[in-house]
Amino acid sequence: MDFRKIDDNTVQCRMTEEEMNEYGLQIEDFFTDQEKSRDFLEQIVEMAEEEVGYEVESGMVSMQLMRMPDNSLTITFTDRAEDGLQGMLHQIQQLAGMMDEDIDKLQEWNIEQRKKGKDIHNTKNSGNSATGMDKEKQKEYQKHMREIEKLQREKEKRKLNSAKVFEFHKFTDLEQFAEDYQTAKNISSKVYRDLVAGKYYLLVKKGKLKMDEYQQLCSRLSDYGSLCSEQPFVEQYCKEHFECLISKHALKVMREYY
Repeated sequence: MDFRKIDDNTVQCRMTEEEMNEYGLQIEDFFTDQEKSRDFLEQIVEMAEEEVGYEVESGMVSMQLMRMPDNSLTITFTDRAEDGLQGMLHQIQQLAGMMDEDIDKLQEWNIEQRKKGKDIHNTKNSGNSATGMDKEKQKEYQKHMREIEKLQREKEKRKLNSAKVFEFHKFTDLEQFAEDYQTAKNISSKVYRDLVAGKYYLLVKKGKLKMDEYQQLCSRLSDYGSLCSEQPFVEQYCKEHFECLISKHALKVMREYY
């Protein structure tokens, strides 16, 4: 899940279909199950507070949702509106209805072209195209494909940048990693404890690390513990189910005090 702060009052959240499934949601839930979608949207606001420092000043939040061609969602919310979260659901239904109509038309057109065996990318245009499509439709299709490719690249990038949780059966293993992994940079990290199973979890984020530094960190962590999740809601899950032992710069704290 990718949060972007547009201004002090407005935040945009991009959520893939896979991420919705991980949370037990489908797009249809926004139109058929208001209680379920309201609970989810309230959690989105809480996540935005932690991810980008978003603060609700007026106590009222209004949202708009856009369904993308790959079934991902773009949720834009602000605390300027007067209708609040409940009014937002009505806005979502109206907007999504228009979006669904446009998307269905695009999908029908794509299916029709596939049935005709058209290969747009390999078509050579000369005068009136032999594909049976005019140039305007061809441009629209190519634009659509570029948007899909862009969304896929963004998804892969988000996965690489995502927070990751590593499981340790003994706290001493976690301490050993903190001692062995020497770096001058502060690593965004937290330590949680599962009181029932007696296991420990280290949550790390990319933060200000370069991509190669973050990948090296995760690779080294795999030698001491096991990667158990890199899903978008993993941090929220840890907060709700485990005891937080060290809430900030956990690796640095363990090097200094343990």
